[in-house]
Formats: sequence, structure tokens, C-alpha cells
Amino acid sequence: MRSPAPAVLLLLLLLASCGGSGPGVLREEGYIALGKGDYAGALSKFDSAITGLDRQHPEYLRIDLGRIRALCHVDAARARTAFLELAKAMPAKVGEGDYSLICSELLQVGATLDAIDVMKAGHDRFPESPKMKSMIKAVEEAAAREATPEALNKLKGLGYAGG
Repeated sequence: MRSPAPAVLLLLLLLASCGGSGPGVLREEGYIALGKGDYAGALSKFDSAITGLDRQHPEYLRIDLGRIRALCHVDAARARTAFLELAKAMPAKVGEGDYSLICSELLQVGATLDAIDVMKAGHDRFPESPKMKSMIKAVEEAAAREATPEALNKLKGLGYAGG
């Protein structure tokens, strides 16, 4: 009787040489699409990359942050919610730079009200951080530029100067 080991080994080698679509590959494809401004494409890659991963996987945080960045451009309210849930679930891993990054991304798309929520959560978590103080200033400036008083009123209601 002949052993199937050589055939299995050959099949595994062929599959490995075809590239792959593991989380790391999909993550990189997502970041490439993100860099090109293909937010829907990036979101699709990140969603595929994160499927089946648990939060303990070494790639999880980087993939989910990319997914949330893409989501900022597709659905800002969902992005805000997803980020705040991630920050709550992984407080030891989500740092002040992550709050600042997502807040900036939300401001970039004009989602000031959503950015205020991320800014507030970041400031609550890192109250003495110079990065958070800078983020507050950026949010206040964005709120002041808006044609409606809604963002300024929200900032004032949270105890920030708001202009």
C-alpha cells in the first residue's frame, strides 16, 4: 500500500505558492485600498480578514482599526459605535493614538458629532494626554466651522468650551 503523504505534501506546496487570503494578506490588501481611497473595497477586505478571528489573535486590533477607518468613510455613525465598542473590549490595547486616529478620520469626512463622542471617550481615558488635548482643539475648531450649532452645543453640554 502506498502512502498518500507525497500527494498531500505536493498539494500543500501548491496551495502555499498560490498566495493566499489569510488575515495578514487581506489586511494588507485592505490598507492598500484604504490608501487609494477605495473605502468600500477596503471595508470588504478588512471584513473578510477579521471573519473568524478572536480578539486575542495578533492581527485582530490592526485589522479592526483599518476596518473602522474605512467605515468612517462609508458610515460614520457605525464607525463611531464600532470604535467605542472596540475600545471598551480591549482597553489595554487601544491607545490614545487610536482615539486620535479615528477622531481625525471622522473629522475628515465631516462627522463632527461622531468625532465628539470619540474625542470625549479618549479624553476620559487619557485626561492628561497632550494628544487628547490637541484632539479636543481640533474637534472644537471643526465644530466652530460648521454651519449648524449642533456640534458646538454638544461640546458645551459635555463641559468643553466649544468655541
